[in-house]
Amino acid sequence: MTASDPPASAAARGGPVAAAPEAIVAIVDDDPFVRAATGSLVRAFGWAAHTFASAEDYLAAGLAPRTACLVCDIQMDRLDGIGLLARLQRDGVAPPTLFITALTSETVRRRALGQGALCVIDKPIDAAELEEWVQRAMSGG
Repeated sequence: MTASDPPASAAARGGPVAAAPEAIVAIVDDDPFVRAATGSLVRAFGWAAHTFASAEDYLAAGLAPRTACLVCDIQMDRLDGIGLLARLQRDGVAPPTLFITALTSETVRRRALGQGALCVIDKPIDAAELEEWVQRAMSGG
């Protein structure tokens, strides 16, 4: 988590606030269990979730312009999460990004936030923390 506190939970305000139907939460993680669990959580919060096993799979899908929030692992083969965000920024289609990682170091955290991520969430993922950050990303703030 960044130094700023996450916003109040959507559930605490009476339930999830859905974004426009075409807006999606893209989840990119090479661990199939984390990917499935994160996708299930995001769907349970009321948002459309699309999951991808790699940064390359996400890019090939062409969903970046419709992605309202990107939840992405940092450590992945070939193109890592920070590299993916840099590429999306270069292409002018970078959505608000939440990084998740099992291997957090202060250097990696600074690098991720310096690249423009909203936050870095440590694995295992806390459902309430994820919901709060996705809500913040989906509401544009």
